[in-house]
Amino acid sequence: MRTSWRPKILVVASRLDKASMNIANKLMEMHDFQPTDLTFDGWPVYAREDVALAFTNVDDIFAEHVGQLGPEAVIFASRHASSKGEPTLSTHTPGNLGHEALYGGRPRELAWSEPNIMKKALQVLEAERSRIGLLDYKACLEATHHGPTGLQVPVAFVEIGSTPDRWSDPLAGEAVAEAIWEAATKPARADKAIGFGGGHYAPKFTKLVLEEVGIAVGHIVPKHVFSTLGQDRWLVEEPVSKTWGGCRVAVLDRKGLKGPDKKFVASVAEELGLEVLII
Repeated sequence: MRTSWRPKILVVASRLDKASMNIANKLMEMHDFQPTDLTFDGWPVYAREDVALAFTNVDDIFAEHVGQLGPEAVIFASRHASSKGEPTLSTHTPGNLGHEALYGGRPRELAWSEPNIMKKALQVLEAERSRIGLLDYKACLEATHHGPTGLQVPVAFVEIGSTPDRWSDPLAGEAVAEAIWEAATKPARADKAIGFGGGHYAPKFTKLVLEEVGIAVGHIVPKHVFSTLGQDRWLVEEPVSKTWGGCRVAVLDRKGLKGPDKKFVASVAEELGLEVLII
């Protein structure tokens, strides 16, 4: 049993979440996590190397308290829910872009994003999808949404979507567990970027990140946010300021933003010293 130790990367699983427990069980099985002297929410904390696995009694989106364990970054193993029920293996940064916080966190607050953790997770999700034969699933980035938003270290979600039968799928659990392990231990090294435009799922940004052009996309501000909130500089400035280690590139979805919004985002991004890439 390990003693007097704090994790570099903390993986969090909610005991209320079927997908979360599926992923956590696979992670422990595949990577030989061992108990430490730490506990969290009344449960033992497990570890391998500098990666810890902790269980919480609340839903992941409300788990603002996991920072107590002192990690340098947090990865939540989680479910994704969708009314369309599409099978997905996805990753995203949490955050509330609008004036409500119905699903955790605080209004108008973004979590810290580490795009290179997300890039590695996405790469492995796509590779595992092919290797295992999960061909009815799609691997994708998602737009920024929900909590927790108050942690002072980078946060990423890696998820199984989008229905209860998928959340329990052992092969999907295996794919996400491997993606989390690789993202935690071997994050990518690419220029950090923010995406603007498109819908909740982000096929253009997903394709860009998987194409190995040296770009990792973290926060994604979808088209509907500009339609709802207007041309608010905060929607550009805040994702930049909440990109861990700084942001170099603003990626704009050519067809996924209205012309005036595209010009607005590009103008603010250039003022902030970012390279603007339109795809």
